[in-house]
Amino acid sequence: MMKKLFTLALIAMLFAACGQKKDIPFEQTHNYFVRNDVTEPVPAKIGSHDQFERYFGMAAFMGKKGQPTPIDFNTQFAIAVVLPETNHSTELHAESLTDDGSKLTFTYCIDVADKENTWTRVPILLIFVDRQYERDSVELKPLNQ
Repeated sequence: MMKKLFTLALIAMLFAACGQKKDIPFEQTHNYFVRNDVTEPVPAKIGSHDQFERYFGMAAFMGKKGQPTPIDFNTQFAIAVVLPETNHSTELHAESLTDDGSKLTFTYCIDVADKENTWTRVPILLIFVDRQYERDSVELKPLNQ
C-alpha cells in the first residue's frame, strides 16, 4: 500500500513539473526600426540575419549608446513585436519570456499616449534570446490589451 502511494505521489509530481513555466533570459535591443518597404506582417520569431534584414534597419546615432544592439544569429534568435503604424506616442516594455516545454511566451506591456502627434511611427519591441531556449512556436502576449 505504501509503495503504491509513493508511486502515485511521484507520478503526480512529474505531471506537475511538466506543466510549469520556466523563465528564460533575454536581451532587449535598441536602435532598430521596421523598414518602410515592409508590407507583410513581421513574424514573431526571426532566426537568421537575412530574415532580420528583410524587416528591420539600424538606427545608429552618435554617442556611447547610439549603436544598435549587436546580434549573432549563430548563437541567438530574435523575437519581434510590431504594432500597426500610429500617430500616438507608443512605448512597448518587455515583461517576461517563459518556456512551457513546447512554446515560448513573450509577455509585454503597451503604453499609448492620449495626445496625437503630427507624425507617425511603427512601434516595435525586439529581444534577442540564446538559441539553447529556441522553440518552434512563439506566442506574443500583451498584458494590457
